[in-house]
Amino acid sequence: MTNEGMNSGSVVCVTGAGGYIGSWLLKNLLQNGYTVHATLRDIGDEKKCRPLLDLTGAHERLKLFQADLLQEGSFDSAVEGCQGVFHVANPVPPGNECSLEDFIVTSVNGVLNVMRACTRAKSVRRMVLTSSLSTACPMNDKGELACPCIDESCWSDVDILGSQTNKAAWYGASKTLEEQEALKYGAENKLEVVTLLPSLVLGPWFTNIPGYTSLQTIIALIGENDLLYEQLKSIQSMTGSIAIVHIDDICNAHIFLMEHPDAQARYICSGDSRSINSLKQLLSKQLNVSIKLDDEEPVNRDVPISSKKLLDMGFCYKYSLEQTLEESVRCAIKNGFLKL
Repeated sequence: MTNEGMNSGSVVCVTGAGGYIGSWLLKNLLQNGYTVHATLRDIGDEKKCRPLLDLTGAHERLKLFQADLLQEGSFDSAVEGCQGVFHVANPVPPGNECSLEDFIVTSVNGVLNVMRACTRAKSVRRMVLTSSLSTACPMNDKGELACPCIDESCWSDVDILGSQTNKAAWYGASKTLEEQEALKYGAENKLEVVTLLPSLVLGPWFTNIPGYTSLQTIIALIGENDLLYEQLKSIQSMTGSIAIVHIDDICNAHIFLMEHPDAQARYICSGDSRSINSLKQLLSKQLNVSIKLDDEEPVNRDVPISSKKLLDMGFCYKYSLEQTLEESVRCAIKNGFLKL
């Protein structure tokens, strides 16, 4: 099965359209002339649905569907008649006392439910799966990165991630298994599957639900979210820096990979990376406030994160790291989440 002819006149499905990446991807698809079937867990949620229905082109080319990733068959109607599917939805295990198994079951079962719907529809040519850079960070049992460069040949060790006690590691384990299962299913069922591995996604948002990665990362860096800040330090301890990509770039990369006839397998999408202290210094200048720097910087460790495969296909990033941070900050202030 080839992907010839996938273009702005096609009908596509976006799962998880109420989320940060999903909503921005939907906006870009409508701007590019696509007809979009968008899924949400509750299409009666006015707070999530209204900003999507108000987008330019939505009246003519957007249809909302209610679907649950853990309910077999619930995506059949949304996928029916689509040539492409963007699986962006990221299922969250129910309850506060969730286990590693909960993370794995929800991720793997979720992607398989969507893919089986693609098979039944018979019209779907390609699925682009939103994965995570956390699936390409192999660590040894000492918590050290076990590769000189992070690229598409790298796979995270599920056993090592699963042996940790924090949910960020469990998320990485579940996303790794989800991505592997998706690629396996595609190969066995003659469905083109392309996976996109974004680094930390920052930038503005336009819905009533804020882009939590953007908002929380900014707040953590200025010293108001200790839990997330520790997670950022953990990432930095592995690679020596925090890798960041703009929300518009990652969504354009999704569309690029859906349209490119030769796209296949995995693609890392990461715009730039800096140390935590460098990010703090940039934010301090943009916000015109004093932000306390860490006493210790990473010890001469800066593992390259390669987007070469994506760039060699012809994709171009639009946004610098400085622009990305500035737009995140501006949006957070505009919406009342940052008051300085």
